[in-house]
Amino acid sequence: MNDSARLTEADLALVEALQVAPRAPWSAVAEATATSPVTAARRWRRLEERGAAWVAGVPGVSLWDAHCLAYVFIRCSPGRNLAVAQDLAGDAHTLSIDHTAGAYDLFVTVAAADLGALYRYLLRRIDLMPGVTETHTRICTHLYRDGSHWRLGTLPRQSASRLASASTRQAATSATPWHEEDSRILVQLGLDGRASYAALASAAGLSETSARRRLTGLVAGGSVVLRAEVAAHLVGWGVQVVLSVDAPSARLTEAATAIARLRQVRLCATLAGTPALVVAVWLHNIESIHDFETTLVRAVPEVTITERLVALRTVKRMGRLLDEQGCAVGAVPMDVWADPAPSEAAVGRS
Repeated sequence: MNDSARLTEADLALVEALQVAPRAPWSAVAEATATSPVTAARRWRRLEERGAAWVAGVPGVSLWDAHCLAYVFIRCSPGRNLAVAQDLAGDAHTLSIDHTAGAYDLFVTVAAADLGALYRYLLRRIDLMPGVTETHTRICTHLYRDGSHWRLGTLPRQSASRLASASTRQAATSATPWHEEDSRILVQLGLDGRASYAALASAAGLSETSARRRLTGLVAGGSVVLRAEVAAHLVGWGVQVVLSVDAPSARLTEAATAIARLRQVRLCATLAGTPALVVAVWLHNIESIHDFETTLVRAVPEVTITERLVALRTVKRMGRLLDEQGCAVGAVPMDVWADPAPSEAAVGRS
């Protein structure tokens, strides 16, 4: 990629400020990035319009205690990879899609309201798609790290700490139980993580005050996670790798916790199956794969890397459709509560 297409240092600082506090007021962002609120807002709008960066609200860890998150490894018949990925990209239940080199052609993140809905989506949607020859599904049991934890590392530590502290104080409140209207708030946040409270209220059928209170409680309780995303190629992290990692059952929690601390890790989750872990990382270049694996094994000697997939292209990341450069070109509402496919009873009546 042409170096001129990459983000400037000022842009990187702005993105990281929103990684730290995705809905922070522009006055706080400006203070952290040594600029003015007007300049910060204008620069962010330019990045959004370019598709280089965006903020999204996604289902949080506490939701997956009641809802199902799974990672699906897909093999396709020759020449069908792109068609399958493009078809799946329009589905609300498919959150992320990567074209991969390795034992599988696609790495897909899928979510549904419960095991029954997940079953219907996998068996009545993905398994029946033309071009899909094999799927291997691993259900997430716990997320130890996701993209909301990853940072560019550009913003001065002191500025990041002040911004994080201010954001934490502002969000200090008790968690709220999940209500039906919260799903509509989350769907709207998936399209625009910095949507106004008026827009959230309109989407959920609530007053603006209620929408503000509910979002604050949902974020505090971990039901909603806000994350600032960036086009990886524009910030020098152009190589993305998915590792299947095994660890002894007695040491699984410790292993996952240690892996999640590594700088390059974007995803670390334990799975109901073998191998027991999936780990996704961003790296600067292809040669760094071996260096990272060495670092991982040194940090957690008891683990074994059983498989590696190199992402050739990310088609979709947490509801956002991406072009070949990783820039956002559209969004699909992440309405994982909708019924993904007809039930067997409905099929029998048709």
